[in-house]
Amino acid sequence: MNGKGKALFLCLGALLGILLGAVLSKGLYLIGTLGNPIAIYGAAAFFRVEPEEFSFFGACLGLTLGWLAAARMTGRKAGETLDLIAVPGALLIAALRFGTLYWGEIGLGEFQTLGIQNVGEGGFAAFFPLAVQDSWGDWWLAVGTLEAVFALICALIALGVRNRYAVQPGRLFERTSLAICAGQVFFELLHTAGTVTYFVHTEQLWCALYILIRVIANSRAAARAGYGPKAWLAVLQAVLWIALNGVLQFVIDKPYGFLALLPESAGDWVSDRLAPLGYGLIALSCAGLGWVALRASQRAWTATRGKDGRWEKA
Repeated sequence: MNGKGKALFLCLGALLGILLGAVLSKGLYLIGTLGNPIAIYGAAAFFRVEPEEFSFFGACLGLTLGWLAAARMTGRKAGETLDLIAVPGALLIAALRFGTLYWGEIGLGEFQTLGIQNVGEGGFAAFFPLAVQDSWGDWWLAVGTLEAVFALICALIALGVRNRYAVQPGRLFERTSLAICAGQVFFELLHTAGTVTYFVHTEQLWCALYILIRVIANSRAAARAGYGPKAWLAVLQAVLWIALNGVLQFVIDKPYGFLALLPESAGDWVSDRLAPLGYGLIALSCAGLGWVALRASQRAWTATRGKDGRWEKA
């Protein structure tokens, strides 16, 4: 691509990405709230500029679609475009997630959520950037820092394998995005401020849905390429990990009915350890979901290798 074509592509990608990011960020927020803000504010709900009234996943999706649209308009291949934005996108996510520490409560969580009590001056993790102190002297868990570090690790891994995946357009972006979304299924749960759809954080829902869609698509590709029915086991595994995650969140949110089923001594023991035990299991379910997603991706890309030695998704 010549210099003029590259400049046009970059300008279009940035412009369309920002526009679609803004639209989908607000749109997925309103969908996740089941339209409640519209009932309260009317049409003004679409134009309210409050940090907590936007979907981070929607912004990322909009940016990605904007670059894809720019690629189509300038004759660039979709897979190559996605790989081009994989590392910069992960770095942007890291920067924005860290930036949420300065946007009120949307980047913060309560230590008590994880069963950590009485965090004070000089205590465990009671320092910036692992924690943020408010005007009352209370410490808050800096979830934005955890998200930023995780996204940065994903960016560094993507940078390290970029050359290895150069002949497989689209694979670098897919694996990077799957890893980040799997991490976010856990991190979103820690946020104090955020949209909740029923008892599940909406941003978790979007990330899990994206992972499930990719697992289904990759399982279909592997099945068509010769793996047969066993390729669909990944879909079942993904659904089970997501279901386990949801059940665990429900138990933590409404523990009394569950604890009543246990003997009193066992119920007391579980009650005292419910938060760290429950969140540990949720983290395990997110790791399992990510592993299944990456394994399904690996299988699909391996199964659909072309006769000329190049890799092409079915």
